[in-house]
Amino acid sequence: MKNFSELLATDLKLDIVINGTVMFAGLHEMLIFDTNDTVVIDNIEILPKYQYLADNGKLTISEPFYCWYHRLSGQGWLLTPH
Repeated sequence: MKNFSELLATDLKLDIVINGTVMFAGLHEMLIFDTNDTVVIDNIEILPKYQYLADNGKLTISEPFYCWYHRLSGQGWLLTPH
């Protein structure tokens, strides 16, 4: 997972690899993936690791990716600007 300084140094996009195909998405975009796919976001395995969170064959990440991942991985508090 990227630390806060690394996030600030990016152009606010996620590097997404779906079955070997590279694509990009914004940090705050809603993401929807088919559970049959292998998905890696910023070098973090998402599917099949979090396949149990899927509904009807789709994994939907409706909040900003790093907030979602931080909550699921149980890494403690995440400070967000107000």
